[in-house]
This record gives sequence, C-alpha cells and structure tokens, in this order.
Amino acid sequence: MHRSSYLKMTAFRDSYLEGPRFGTATRPEVLRVLDLGARAVRDQDSYRDLFSSASFDYVGTDMEAGNNVDIVLADPHDWAEVESSSFDVVISGQTLEHDPEFWVTIAEVARVLRPNGLCCLIAPSTGPMHRYPLDCWRFYADAGPAMLSWAGLEQIETHVETKRWGKGSGIEWGDFMVIGRKPELSPSEQSELDTRLATIVSLGTKRSARTIEQTRVGSATKNFEAKAKVPIWKRCPYPVRAAFARTRSSIGERLGR
Repeated sequence: MHRSSYLKMTAFRDSYLEGPRFGTATRPEVLRVLDLGARAVRDQDSYRDLFSSASFDYVGTDMEAGNNVDIVLADPHDWAEVESSSFDVVISGQTLEHDPEFWVTIAEVARVLRPNGLCCLIAPSTGPMHRYPLDCWRFYADAGPAMLSWAGLEQIETHVETKRWGKGSGIEWGDFMVIGRKPELSPSEQSELDTRLATIVSLGTKRSARTIEQTRVGSATKNFEAKAKVPIWKRCPYPVRAAFARTRSSIGERLGR
C-alpha cells in the first residue's frame, strides 16, 4: 500500500468516524469495519492499524487466505459469508481496479452496510498496469457518484488526487476516493433496494463463473502499430513541432534571399 492511499483512509477515519456523530445519527460505541481486499502481500502495510482502537471492530476479507484476512470469500461477487446489514463501515483500497465486475461488488457493499453506514473506496485513476491477476480499470471523479447511485447509496464526497510536488510516494497513481452513505429507507423502499441488489449480484455470479482470458494481440493491433508510426520530428509535442517549423521556415527565407 502506498503512502497517499494510507493517508486518504486516515483522513476518512478522522473526518467521519472519530466524532460523536456518525452519518446522520449518534456514533455507536463500537463501529464494525469490513475491509475488502485486505490481504497484505509481502509484508505490506494494511488499514488494520487505523482501526485498532476499542472503538472499532475491524474485519479483513479477501479471496485468498493470508496475512490480515479474517474472512475468505468463496465468490468475490456473492459474499455468502457476510450477513446483510452487518457492518457500519466498508472500506477498500487498491482492489476495485483488479475487479472485472466492480459494479457487482458495489452492490454487495451496499447490501452488507447497515442503514446510515458509510463506505470509503480508493482506487487509482492513472498509473501503469499491475495485474493481480487482472488490471481492468481506472476511475475518474464521475465514477464516484455513478457507482454509488447504481447501488442505491448517497454520495458524501469524491476526490481524485492532483499531481503536486511534495506529497510523497503513491502520487503517481492519482488515487480516486469516494465516500458514500447507505440511506435509511422505509420498509417498502428497503425491500425494493434489496431486490435490486440481489438481481445485480445474481447476474454477476453467473457471469463470473466463466474464466476471464488475458488480453490478446492480433492482426488489427499489428496493422495499427505499423501505420501509426510517424517521422521522429513529428513525435515531439505540437508546440515543439510548431517552433521547429517556424525556425525551418525562417532559415529557408534567409537562404532564399
């Protein structure tokens, strides 16, 4: 986990989970926190230390057993091991970009959240490919309200990292962060949302039974790469090419005199 992601989750905790208020109500004495994609690989840092005090009950979950994992999910898109409305907070960092069906995952986030519960999701908006085992997505600011609305959650805030000197490691990923809240609904509205979420999850489960292939390179790719090449001087940014063209024109005029 890089520094900027850890700082973002720290800011979420300090801003929304430490005070006397939680969402639109009084803060419970202990907040149950579910960390999605919590497995710490190669002794990496985790978010567990941020929620180690007695005011939090932290549970790490992942697809594989390992360091920092309390619950192993048999199906990443159908969390049979986690009861509905059983957590006050759901967090996730550096996971959604690897998830081929993150829109199904968001439905499960909404399902396991208690009414008035909060989620904080962090993922890159840029950066190099890093398969584990896939690397499918990057998230812009508009992805925040879009994915929350899809799962019946309310947006609290969305932020995408700006590239500024002096922020330390992790800035190259341009991290996206969205914070959402599960609204308190009437029984009929809640039943309607539950049906919608269950439908999303069932479709995702059926689709994820198929093996997702690695990307392929074919004749169209090779054809494009061959035809897209340009002279070296045209590979420079346009302002540089424009300045070079003006200089070349000026030299030509002088030689023509």
